[in-house]
Amino acid sequence: MAESVRFNDHVQDQLARAPELARRVVARTQAALRDSSADLSLAQDRNLLFGVAEAVQARRADFESAFAQSIQDEIRATQGHGAGGRKLQEMTIDQLTLVDENQAEQDIEISRTVQLIDLIAEWELRELQACTSALQGDATPRPHTNPLRPAVFARAMGAATRVLPLSAGERNMLLRLAGRVLAECLREHYRDVSAWLKSLGCQPLPFKAVTHPRRSPPPSALVVTQPGALESLLDRMPQPPAPPVPAPSTGGTLTFGALSRTLDEINDPKGLAARRSEAQVSRLLNTLFQLMQADTEVPAPVRQLIGQMEPVLQRAARQDSWVLRSDQHPAWRLINQIAAYAAGYGEGEVVALRGFLAFMQPRIARMLPDPGPNSVELEATLKEMQQFIASQSQAAIQQAPQAVARLREADQRLTLRPLLHQQVVNQVEFVKLPQLIMDFLCGPWVEVLTHTMAAASPEDEECQAMLCVVDDLVHSLQRPESLEAREALRRKLPDLSSRLQRGMARIDMPRTEQDTLLEALMRMHTRVLMATPKPPKPERERTGFESSTLANLDALLDDLRFMQGDERPADTNLGSLPTVPMAFGENADDAAILARRRQWADALVPGTWCKLFMQGQWTTARLLWVSDNRQFYMFGSDLSSRLHSMSRRALERLRAEGLATSLQDRSLMQRAVDSMVQELDG
Repeated sequence: MAESVRFNDHVQDQLARAPELARRVVARTQAALRDSSADLSLAQDRNLLFGVAEAVQARRADFESAFAQSIQDEIRATQGHGAGGRKLQEMTIDQLTLVDENQAEQDIEISRTVQLIDLIAEWELRELQACTSALQGDATPRPHTNPLRPAVFARAMGAATRVLPLSAGERNMLLRLAGRVLAECLREHYRDVSAWLKSLGCQPLPFKAVTHPRRSPPPSALVVTQPGALESLLDRMPQPPAPPVPAPSTGGTLTFGALSRTLDEINDPKGLAARRSEAQVSRLLNTLFQLMQADTEVPAPVRQLIGQMEPVLQRAARQDSWVLRSDQHPAWRLINQIAAYAAGYGEGEVVALRGFLAFMQPRIARMLPDPGPNSVELEATLKEMQQFIASQSQAAIQQAPQAVARLREADQRLTLRPLLHQQVVNQVEFVKLPQLIMDFLCGPWVEVLTHTMAAASPEDEECQAMLCVVDDLVHSLQRPESLEAREALRRKLPDLSSRLQRGMARIDMPRTEQDTLLEALMRMHTRVLMATPKPPKPERERTGFESSTLANLDALLDDLRFMQGDERPADTNLGSLPTVPMAFGENADDAAILARRRQWADALVPGTWCKLFMQGQWTTARLLWVSDNRQFYMFGSDLSSRLHSMSRRALERLRAEGLATSLQDRSLMQRAVDSMVQELDG
């Protein structure tokens, strides 16, 4: 109880010190901005620096206040108070924010700041953690309970920069420069706080040597995805000891049984080799299962469950050579996916695994009696497990149906936008139009069409009305050919104006921009209606917008129907279109890296566990949902809001910086093989 009171006093003291720390960091950041100008050789960086320096100078008081407030909010959140400590059921749908590319860039800068603080203030931080843990009555230091851990200040700095009128590039530059300043200031701050706590009688816990957990074996040259990889290990397995030569019986003669076995081996050497081969296969599988059951990346109850499958594999290997020739045998896939599902749970989270274990235990048990399951039955069990995992993911995302609906619509918009933009460009390409109208049709109106088509079927009356606006607007700006055509145009203009206003309201186009466009159109239409009709051409050619519409509109609608139909393929992805030329020379390596990044994102399936750096800290998150065109992903974790939606571009950006990875980069089977190869080579 006494420790708890002293710890609470420590937290309150740090809340009171936040404004002074914020003032010191901002002042030194300003000095660093002035000193850094000589170090920047690129004009672009120099211009960014000047913009940052001006913004900080003009809004210094606001920046200091926001930084101090953010520090206090983050410290409170570590104690379960404030926005950072809220649970999902306490949050509204609007607070389930999307991690886009800009947020990913900010998370990258925050991660760099955390690393800088860890590096520059390493010893001061360890001492403060020892004091903090002592105040809490812990037996050993626990860094995650320290209210002054580096991520607290890195997140606070990121939040404080939002009060400054900066572009994304300028904000990232400020975070980069301020990160080093913050690390130096925290080094002093940590030292002062530790000294203050000691003066009050706090006895820090003794430092202990850093112990590294058991690491996975290093990757070997033997890759289990290669055909026959396991089979190749048979030749490297130690040979069993030769059977002892039977001792002669009294009188120097062999017994009948021993003589019979000796004659059999002489007459049937292949049978002897087969028996020895079976023994080698049995020892190989037994060794692999021993190594898999010693793999600490998998919780103990799941390792026990996997161990029960050894007799299943032993029988299968005797009946089917596919077991040793491919890791795609359903038995291996079942084992690997069981381990992959459980990888995100720690040893202390057995309760969370209870439902999965209860589901799998009877299915493993039914495999054990002779003759054991065949490949078809193993495949069926694998599919049952995958459906169970998928149902868990569906249950998790049911907590946020509106978020999923919004992401589906956003996914559709990303896919539709380039198609619709090209269609509009084709329609206006050969028509002389004022630049204002051209910019409007190829910009805001494409957004209107995108939002409309993503939210409704192409056959919807409103969709058809909005699609026809481009042709109708272009036609309305052409001089009529007769008095009858002019009168028909006059009757159509109110409906055209109504459709334009509905569309602009759909995308929340600023009112001033709407008024500017409508006033300009009114003047243009007045001139058209007052003009003398031009005589018709003997053989009038179709205008560009008419011919392109007739040729392309039906095809466009077919594409949209296909994309919104049940037959839509899961891999419909604009990123896969061949719009980027093949890389040559120096760009080839960059293209290969980009391709690997995309392949990694494409390979993620619901149920996969990942390590992601979000909100200033690493978290283990399970992929719950992927949009149809794989442009958005939703993860679930124990971090803050528990649900995290992320754009594909943001995920790939984090991947490029090493801030997003699969929890298991190698399967359980591969890790066991790597351990075995290491032992054989040793």
